[in-house]
Amino acid sequence: MKKTTQITFASLLAIVPLVTACSSDEEKYSPEPVSSNEIRFAANTESTRAGEITTNNLTSFNVYAYTTSTGEPKLFMDNVAVTKSSNNTWTYSPLQYWPSNQSLDFYAFSPASWMGKANPLIPIAYDAYPGFEDIVYAYIPGLKGVAGQPNPQVTFNFRHALSKISIKMSSSNQNLKVMVTNLSLANIKTKGNFNFPQESTSSPASATTVGKWTDQNSPYAYIIHMSQSESERITLTSTPTVIVPDGMGTGTSASSLYLIPQPLPWISDGKDNDCYLLVMGSIYDAKTNTKLWPNEHTPAENIVQGSTFGDGLIKFPLSTSYFSEWSPGCHYIYNLVVNSQDEMGAIEFGNPTVESFIEVETSYQ
Repeated sequence: MKKTTQITFASLLAIVPLVTACSSDEEKYSPEPVSSNEIRFAANTESTRAGEITTNNLTSFNVYAYTTSTGEPKLFMDNVAVTKSSNNTWTYSPLQYWPSNQSLDFYAFSPASWMGKANPLIPIAYDAYPGFEDIVYAYIPGLKGVAGQPNPQVTFNFRHALSKISIKMSSSNQNLKVMVTNLSLANIKTKGNFNFPQESTSSPASATTVGKWTDQNSPYAYIIHMSQSESERITLTSTPTVIVPDGMGTGTSASSLYLIPQPLPWISDGKDNDCYLLVMGSIYDAKTNTKLWPNEHTPAENIVQGSTFGDGLIKFPLSTSYFSEWSPGCHYIYNLVVNSQDEMGAIEFGNPTVESFIEVETSYQ
């Protein structure tokens, strides 16, 4: 159910962050038993869009497994690489077999590089810079095989560990020509510790089945776009422009950042540790090309001293009345609509709508 509430925000830009739900047309497969007690794997991920790790493009993951029947976890599978063959069978070497009278806790993740030398029993340090990599994880505790009898595949349901951030910009006022020079995300924590969940990721999403981030640190300004010349400035139109982060390349499959979930404080109007979107640009009269903003009435703090194009800047909080932090596995789309300046009156915009990702479980045999 979608809810919208009109609020007044007197500023240069209107920002509407959204969290979108994704669907998938992927087929469903059922894991089949095998005739012996060897351990076999299958995998699926929660539904995603292009550019992310999905069930269809996941070709490898790594596995740790621990025996738990004797109290303290004991390593059973040590960072084993599992890969998908041409016939959609997940293979690894050497084969492992279900231990007698013991249960196993399985931890899986992809890509292989993101865990480093850590193990899933401890908080895993991660650096999200430059933000171009999606990472997924899965956990299944307490599985037990039966020797000499058919045993089903271990089917991992992977979840996304990071938050996906996209930015769109537009201007529906035909009387204005809006040119954006630079765009960045300020005070975003780039590092933190990931903790695997306490319960299986095959269960519905909850506080105990979703991984948790702690100790977020190392604030940084992610530069989404920086113009080096007049030709690189972005001229907004009525059709929202997806701002592709610099260095990521082109195409819809490479238009978002994958950042560490974190609180988004906004308590001092863009000072101190506040998290915000910083826009640098200018507004002109569309017919005469006369600059309308910044102008003589613009506060000094909103003027970029020494700017080649005489640009102004403005800060927008990344938090809203609807959410104050980024959560793992959510896609946040920030729509910036530039239609006026302060002297032209207040801008009204609706409250963002937040929906959960749709979970699509698919297994390969």
